[in-house]
Amino acid sequence: MILGNKYYFFKKYCLVTLASLLIISCNYQKPYEEFQGSIFGTYYNVKFFSHAEDLIKQSDLDSIFSIFNNSLSTYINSSIISRVNKNEDVLVDELFIDVFNKSKVIFQKTAGLFDPTIGELLEYYGFGPNKEINDIDQNQILLILKSVGFNKVSIVNNKVLKQNLLTKLDFNAIAKGYAVDIIAEMLDKNGVNDYIINIGGELRSKGKNHFKDSFWKIGIENPEKNKNGDVITKKIQLNNISIASSGNYRNYRVDPKSGKKYVHTLNPINGQSQQTNILSASVISESCFTADAYATAMMVGSLDYSKSLTENNDEIEAYIIYFDSDNNLSEYMSDGFKKLVIQP
Repeated sequence: MILGNKYYFFKKYCLVTLASLLIISCNYQKPYEEFQGSIFGTYYNVKFFSHAEDLIKQSDLDSIFSIFNNSLSTYINSSIISRVNKNEDVLVDELFIDVFNKSKVIFQKTAGLFDPTIGELLEYYGFGPNKEINDIDQNQILLILKSVGFNKVSIVNNKVLKQNLLTKLDFNAIAKGYAVDIIAEMLDKNGVNDYIINIGGELRSKGKNHFKDSFWKIGIENPEKNKNGDVITKKIQLNNISIASSGNYRNYRVDPKSGKKYVHTLNPINGQSQQTNILSASVISESCFTADAYATAMMVGSLDYSKSLTENNDEIEAYIIYFDSDNNLSEYMSDGFKKLVIQP
């Protein structure tokens, strides 16, 4: 599939999702430049080898994060997306338009299972910026669903047009992956040829880890630790590629009255907070945005849907951890993904 294709670069975005990937490193003296800290409700870490390290400063990352938040953060009342969701008269910027258009493409390719118009649904279930908890009522969900549908929203002359004014956009499902791509583009423009970018477990690599004279290596987190308590279920080698992961085993809430568990993955077709038999989906693609979006769609769809989505799409490879019909922990791995696995 995607292995061997020309590597290209995009851009990306904000806030929360889970971190399912762990960079494999060792405790030697630091042989690279490194920036790390907190952003979008999670952590970030950028490592790179370059003779141009003096040209890249922490302030460069801070500028990217600031622009990103001001455009796409639903947690900032004055951001462009927050003003759009309040139906204010606001012009959207290039960053907003770029993520909107890329999202529209994947919305179509996933038959609507990746849909950034679920903002109102997220708030109703208690996963929005206000974290307000509601008693879930199916009739209310049906009303909210009338505002859901990315095909009901467009951008004309730098303004968002909605068929339903109750529609709220939320790009948090591809937040970290989009931001990873923006940083990668910045490093590329500064002549950096060897790096790994990690925002909350969404990663993009280029070149090699020269300290080990090999491509960058990462571990995929085990959603259910085995008998030995192993944290990592698979180790893979990233060959100028991106990887993003999505899952429901951490981000959920429990209704204090009914005791019912609601996961953060919401189905934009039926409005349900549904726990499928898929525990986590890790997707490889050339851009982290693409990997992030498809991983989100796979968590909403069935295992058969996710397999078909992978096998009929030359943009991606996938590794899925799921419960089989006998409730045993099982895995699906596409052929291209298998080629990256490091044998024990």
